[in-house]
Amino acid sequence: MKGFTKFIQRTPHVVTSKVGLSSKSTDVEFDHLRHKFKAVEKLIRQLTRESRTYLDAIKKMLESCSMFTSEFSTLYHPLGMEYDLERRHPEVVQTLVNLTGYMTYIDDLRESLRPELELIATRVIAPAEELESLLKNVEKAITKRDHKLIDFDRHSNSYTKLKEKQNRSAKDDQNMFKLEHESESAAADYEHHNNLLKDELPKFLDMVTRLITPLLYSFYYMQLNVFYLSMEKLKQFSSGKFDLSENNLISHEHKYAMDMSQIIAELESFSIQKPVPPSARILQMAKSGTSLSTRSKSQMVTGSEKAAMPASSFPPAAPAAGDPPAYTASAPATAVPPAPTPAAADYVIALYDYAATADGDLSFQAGDKIEVLKRTASAEDWWTGRLNGIEGVFPGNYVREA
Repeated sequence: MKGFTKFIQRTPHVVTSKVGLSSKSTDVEFDHLRHKFKAVEKLIRQLTRESRTYLDAIKKMLESCSMFTSEFSTLYHPLGMEYDLERRHPEVVQTLVNLTGYMTYIDDLRESLRPELELIATRVIAPAEELESLLKNVEKAITKRDHKLIDFDRHSNSYTKLKEKQNRSAKDDQNMFKLEHESESAAADYEHHNNLLKDELPKFLDMVTRLITPLLYSFYYMQLNVFYLSMEKLKQFSSGKFDLSENNLISHEHKYAMDMSQIIAELESFSIQKPVPPSARILQMAKSGTSLSTRSKSQMVTGSEKAAMPASSFPPAAPAAGDPPAYTASAPATAVPPAPTPAAADYVIALYDYAATADGDLSFQAGDKIEVLKRTASAEDWWTGRLNGIEGVFPGNYVREA
């Protein structure tokens, strides 16, 4: 409560001094010491924050490596051994052997780094945190000195203003005596705290500087030890497995990215990654002797094409005007006898865009004129046509008579 009362008393002077209505005392020597103190305080807090972040990063790295090893081991060792990887895929045998070695490598690395991590915690972070607590006490002393300065200026301004007043009354003389006493008392308090800090703060900053310098050097060399220990253990583990003679992290990262791109391309080439063709197309491909897994990568359906891909063995239902194409199931094409092929050339006009989703499909855009080579009596079936010299099947409900 006492502090709040003083805050209320000091607020008018603080406001008026900021707008230039009241004079404000300064001490250039102390301001210089305050600037040096702020710089040292910032450096110590940065050291504490970065050393703690570095220590946590090393621990999280080792934890992530252990989790990766565990999950990878689960992936390569199915439950119940229902899938004999070693027999069916001999190329993974070496991977399983290396996986066991990698688990040993992570455990060995953790034990090798444990002393260095303990040194960072006890020889860098702990002293830096202790320094931070000392800085807080010094900062409180500086704040108290600033408050004493505000009190001194506040009483001094009031006394000077009343002293320079003309035609003072008896009550003004009585108040001036009181203000003079308060001004002298505030000046004594301010001089005490100000001189104390000006005398001891340089000594404190010198001691802190002599202490923080070896902390910075120690932290630097501890980081080097962590790096070289990790590299040494990695070289031991990779001996005979990887080529690290080039010692170029960028080249290894590029090689890893290239290998991953090739693996992803091979995964995407699997037929299981592609949409299943309509049943009518499967029947047609089976009759023609075409393999169902020979579709090229370029025929993989994108997100926009999935909206136009048949969901069953029959062509999509004709969409309403202005709506995107939608698909509906209908009766099998084999249930309706094919209509006789007209002797003259038969043409239809495309109503909507259609993108091929399998080998043998005919792609076209709305407005294209398609020559019909074979059609059925139902527009819900797949018809055969030719466009720009290319033959293929297409949904009959996507076109109208020319």
